[in-house]
Amino acid sequence: MKLCSYFGNPWIRLYTVTNNETTLVPIDMEETAVKLFEENLKTTVTRATISDSNLLGLYTIMNSKGIVLPNVANANEVALIKKTGLNVYVSSDTQNAHGNNTVVNDHGGIVSPYTDKHEKKKIEDFLGIELVEKRIAGYSAVGSACIATNKGFLAHYGTTEEDLLELKRIFKVSGSKGTVNLGTGFVSVGVIANIKGYVAGDKTTAFELGRVEESLGFLNE
Repeated sequence: MKLCSYFGNPWIRLYTVTNNETTLVPIDMEETAVKLFEENLKTTVTRATISDSNLLGLYTIMNSKGIVLPNVANANEVALIKKTGLNVYVSSDTQNAHGNNTVVNDHGGIVSPYTDKHEKKKIEDFLGIELVEKRIAGYSAVGSACIATNKGFLAHYGTTEEDLLELKRIFKVSGSKGTVNLGTGFVSVGVIANIKGYVAGDKTTAFELGRVEESLGFLNE
């Protein structure tokens, strides 16, 4: 099974974040969902909070180099996340919903035009990638409008063909556009994925799942 919710909420990536080795979930995440993540993402799963909030995916971004935390993360939360073995950078950007404003893999990334330029450079250095300022389908919330791994990407259904070509150049993988959770274009909010697998919100249709699997490179596995 590759579908789940967080207490009935299908926007699971608001609450979770992963790379290829580590997944962070809310401290009250149902055990059945935790096991689903372990099975499909094939990572260790750690329960955590950010600013005493369960919105881990909204606040953070990850690639294999580490995790970027927002300025509201407290010392205990930072220490707990470091215990997972992740390299941690705490950003000082006041635009601190990094998962909403940024999308990355190990090859590159896209960042909202509203991100602080000084912090953008620090995040680039920390994650070892170039961040390109742009919108996706007209939206500055690029982290919600696109999900990317080292195998593929899925973007908002309103993404132009020209922008799809640019995304391929930035992420250095193939991908396409689509929807999740019954036609929503903010695909990243409804899917958590790495190179090993994915989990989608439980309102996602079979047709949408097919596009997710094709775009993220799982179709022929």
